[in-house]
Amino acid sequence: MLSKFLMSVLGLLIICSSFSQFSFAISLGEINEATVSIEYRNVTVYAPAVAHTDDGYIGVTSTITVTIQNNGSGRVFVDTLPLTQIDMQGSARLAVKVASALVKGDDRCEINPSEYDFFFVIRTSAPIIGGPSAGAIMTTAITSLLQNWTMDNKTMMTGMINPDGSIGPVGGILQKVDAAYYVGATRFLIPKGQGEYTETITETVSENGWTQTTTRQVLRNVSDYALENYGIEIIEAEDINDALLYFTGWNFPLIESNASITTEDYIDSMKPLATSLLNDSRESYENASESFDNTEIPNRYPYYYKNQITDFLNNAEEALIESEDWFDQELYYTSTSKSFQSLINSHFVIYSCEYFNVEDKEDYISSLLSEAEELNINKSNLVKNVEINGTISLQCVGAAQKRASDAELHLSDAHSSYQNGDFLTTLYDIAYANQRSNSIEWWIGISSYFNDSGEIDEGELENLAEGYIEDAQQAIVYSDVILEEMGKSSSYLTDAENILEAARDDKEKGYPAAALFEALEALAKANLALELADGITEDKIDRYRESASSSISESRTRGIEPVLAVSYYEYAQSLVNESSTDAAMFYFKYSGLIPGVLSFTGTFGGQSSRYIGIPEINISPWNQGIFRYKEYLILFAVIGGLGGLCAGVAIGLLPSAYRGQKEKSNKKMVPISTSDYYIKKTNDEYFSEDQIPRSIKDYYKKTK
Repeated sequence: MLSKFLMSVLGLLIICSSFSQFSFAISLGEINEATVSIEYRNVTVYAPAVAHTDDGYIGVTSTITVTIQNNGSGRVFVDTLPLTQIDMQGSARLAVKVASALVKGDDRCEINPSEYDFFFVIRTSAPIIGGPSAGAIMTTAITSLLQNWTMDNKTMMTGMINPDGSIGPVGGILQKVDAAYYVGATRFLIPKGQGEYTETITETVSENGWTQTTTRQVLRNVSDYALENYGIEIIEAEDINDALLYFTGWNFPLIESNASITTEDYIDSMKPLATSLLNDSRESYENASESFDNTEIPNRYPYYYKNQITDFLNNAEEALIESEDWFDQELYYTSTSKSFQSLINSHFVIYSCEYFNVEDKEDYISSLLSEAEELNINKSNLVKNVEINGTISLQCVGAAQKRASDAELHLSDAHSSYQNGDFLTTLYDIAYANQRSNSIEWWIGISSYFNDSGEIDEGELENLAEGYIEDAQQAIVYSDVILEEMGKSSSYLTDAENILEAARDDKEKGYPAAALFEALEALAKANLALELADGITEDKIDRYRESASSSISESRTRGIEPVLAVSYYEYAQSLVNESSTDAAMFYFKYSGLIPGVLSFTGTFGGQSSRYIGIPEINISPWNQGIFRYKEYLILFAVIGGLGGLCAGVAIGLLPSAYRGQKEKSNKKMVPISTSDYYIKKTNDEYFSEDQIPRSIKDYYKKTK
């Protein structure tokens, strides 16, 4: 009787524990060998993914065991089984970068992440799609291990991780919600802005002997789907700080700044440049107008040259007027951009007029090409020899190197056009290349207005550039896969591929700073391809603007002036005013990513993390899922209780061996928590450790 009583109490405790809040326990360990002591911590988290099966795409759950070990050097090791369609090595490495930057900024944490090695062991029951979608949960796990915070295992999440700590878009959210339910999650974090999805509704109407089938798109809410089907709370997480709060109750305090984005130092650096360019633009436009009035330009079929050149002269005047307007509003970077456009068009008009005035036209163009190439070589050698000492010079030299590379590309195009006899296009490319070459020194000079911060060496810069090139490549492949699943395409993705190719070329040409920022541009475009797949809204514009502003303010609290980010933020604002929302979204996104990269270039002081407490799950279980029918459930519970009592008596009379055999055969169940997932994995529907397929082809063999 006593043993039966103890078993009943134990059973009651087990049932009650299913309603409690479980936690991912961080395992601690120590290994001693001779005089070397190695300490490690690890934690296992769960990442929902999407698998391609014979029945279509389904949600599956992967386990990711993350281990950090001291006496290391920041190396990252990844073991995946089965292999993913998209390499998770890049996501793991970026996760380490972001987590390390956060921890370095916490003056209450004594751990130096660069003295640790990081290990990721990923296991799943099926070949999964979308390695990058686990980036955010891996970043959360690493940060928690470094800070020694405990993670809640009733919470799951999906989302890419970006260099600035923001959580990027993913696909297959509904399938991932399905997967989260089957491991007992009660809260699911998704990227900010992905709370809605489009469902295709097919309707068939029969009337007067005619049958008509129509399809329409209906906007649905992910939160409604999760609540109604599984009683899971959906939270839209904007950045890794949001994720840490819901997983650990800890986060890093952000100091909100009401200060202007354009500081006095920024104005002091940009205003002289804007003033000089504006004066040059006025002078060049006057010269172009005079040359045009004094030149006989052919204007007959089939080449209406005069009409074409007139358009460029008008464009030069329009850009000049806009430059003056933005200058008066103290938006100096935008003013310089408009002046640059005006200068190109004015010089093209001047070159064209000279072309029609000279006898030997080919010799004239050949001489212009030679002069432009000599100018570019001199300016390029200058920027290649500029020393990068910190974050300010990194940004300024990066901008200068990009302009040197742009000039080289336009000179190459000029040669091609010249060989094909397209002389006007040749002249335009020469005008563009010359202005790009001249702007190299402008950007190098801007760094003198700021105090450089951080330390950057050539090797670190090369590694940063290579790392972000790989990150951008992974994001492009991932976005391409997801867009294909959605039956959509995006020009942002094409742009991203072209920019990434330019980044690779620039790295090879000796422009690592330019390659770094171009890789960021490609990453921003790849993210936008998914985030804007359903179009641009005012809400999205506001969110991108606020995110960029927050990143800039946070960078300044770290002692880093993100001069490039401020420039692009200012330009994005002007594009919104001009209703160029597509371009504005990109520049807001890009300006928000830049400060995140700068934080990886050195160690800066920061704010201590603080404990707030894991937010309560705001779901009443009696109003969700099957509990909506609580009246029937109570009735069934009473009947079931009586039936269970009778069954219990009958089972008690069975022989113990037979009873044990029956209990063992009835172990299939839906887990009540993620810790229960290991139990469920032993069922026939999952692969055992030695049965996990080694490849996608192997998976299909095993599931036939």
